[in-house]
Amino acid sequence: MEHGLRWTTCFLIMFIFGFNARTVNADTLLFPVIAVNPPNVTTIVSVVTRPGIPVSATHLKYIYRYKDTYVGSTPNHGGACSSQSFVRPTYSGDLVSFDASGSLGAGNALFSDTDSYGSGGFALGGSDPQRAYLLVTHADSTGSPVNVSNGQSLNGEAIVMDIAYGAAWGYRAINDSTREDYTFLSAGDGGGVWSCLPSNGYTNRRVTFFSPDEWTTRFFVTPIGSNMATANLSATVRFVTSAGIYDRIGTKMTTATSTTKDVVCTGAVDLSELMDASMYANIEHMGGWTWFSVSSGTAVVYKLEYVVDDSTYGGTNNNAYLLSTYDLP
Repeated sequence: MEHGLRWTTCFLIMFIFGFNARTVNADTLLFPVIAVNPPNVTTIVSVVTRPGIPVSATHLKYIYRYKDTYVGSTPNHGGACSSQSFVRPTYSGDLVSFDASGSLGAGNALFSDTDSYGSGGFALGGSDPQRAYLLVTHADSTGSPVNVSNGQSLNGEAIVMDIAYGAAWGYRAINDSTREDYTFLSAGDGGGVWSCLPSNGYTNRRVTFFSPDEWTTRFFVTPIGSNMATANLSATVRFVTSAGIYDRIGTKMTTATSTTKDVVCTGAVDLSELMDASMYANIEHMGGWTWFSVSSGTAVVYKLEYVVDDSTYGGTNNNAYLLSTYDLP
């Protein structure tokens, strides 16, 4: 049976404007993946403030939700995030770009930007490998939210760069236009996010993978939901092994028990963590395909595959895409 597509999954298409008079609504962006490991791995973030914002929206508030990439040598899937926030000036029609790791331009505005953003820069800080997501919202100089009466007044992009090996991939920031706060909900839950995988219904995604003995396949997972400025949201991801993992020549392997990974706040899960040793051995030299699923929670998921210093593929190469969107034009 095909594990297919549902309109409950997500990329920002709904344009529903308005606000609740009892709350102040500031347009907010979510950058789901921030990866830093100075000076080798950086994430360059770009934020655009649309012209015509109210004069009271003089600043943007930036909130990093971050944690160490590893606990010892183990990937830190289940650890909670800490918060770091700051307020910086913005301007009508402004574009600001910065390196979240602080390696490029010491974390200050890049590319000969002459606007004044105050002191302190934009970097997450720290010298260890960290994973994070970033929230950016309209504010006044104290960091209090400012209503801009426009659910699309901010937009953004990010590029994750491995400077040491010369590889990069990028994505667009998420803007839930139906809610102007720190809550990001799937369209099926009354929100406007069409780029996520909720656990309700058949929302699996077919995914291919190259031979793991040459290529690394990794899934960046950021759970979404209410109060993302403070909450440690969680999601459980898995391959639907009961439906089969297929090798490249169509041989089907099944097991009744799925290997699951619980991700809290944000994290990255490797292919090998989502199947047992016998299945992995069968596809290690060939690759294959299966279904990727979020079995609890709701998450934004990107698939990354890369090879490092392999002359067969011209050195270092990588590719990434938004896995949690649906397979329609």
